[in-house]
Amino acid sequence: MSDFLPSPPLPDIARARGETVPAMGMWFVEFFNKKPVPWNYRQGSRIARAAYKGLHNLPVLLAGVSHIKNKIGQGANAEMLRLAAPLAFERHTQVFDLSPRRFQFGPDRNAAYRIPFLFVEKGVIRVYFLQPRKGAGLDLDDFGMVGTVVKKYLLDVEFYGLKSDVEFVDVSAPEDGNVRLLRRYSLGDLKLWSDKRLADRLTLITQALDWAADSDLVEKRRRIIRRPEPEMPLFD
Repeated sequence: MSDFLPSPPLPDIARARGETVPAMGMWFVEFFNKKPVPWNYRQGSRIARAAYKGLHNLPVLLAGVSHIKNKIGQGANAEMLRLAAPLAFERHTQVFDLSPRRFQFGPDRNAAYRIPFLFVEKGVIRVYFLQPRKGAGLDLDDFGMVGTVVKKYLLDVEFYGLKSDVEFVDVSAPEDGNVRLLRRYSLGDLKLWSDKRLADRLTLITQALDWAADSDLVEKRRRIIRRPEPEMPLFD
């Protein structure tokens, strides 16, 4: 048996493909073997949070990515912010957080939510969920799974009886090599999953991760475990 594989974050387990354990197991093998890019969207996510906290000045927000050393990463974060940040402008939103936690979906499995923050607007509590990547994003059914998880395990638990929703912001490109497009969804725009469908899928994901670990097909290499973001306790 190979080393225990960490669970990918919620957006990545939602986009995992395969209807059998071996098929999805191979998807995870390829996921773990893919060479990581030397940059990420963490800084852009923090800056999007600043926009919802009231900083409604795009040039100032974009200046926040200027210190990202990798130029490709700097450009990608700027592209994302040009689309996502103005959604906060001319709105009155109050940002807040919950205590750090992860999504538990098996006896030995939990996943990062990748939620940068929550906010209140006109009496409605909203989870902000950003899809920043140009490619390898979520389709509407994947968003439906994520929305079901967030509603069931966060909103319905923490804010039962209160008005709540999710603000999904997708700035991916609909086709490889194409330009990014801004799309925004709420829970009402998505087809949420039934309890049975979600439970069956999470069981398959757990078994597929175990299959990938047992296969010894995942390359043994040092994997970076990033320090949790203190400003974004639901992110990691």
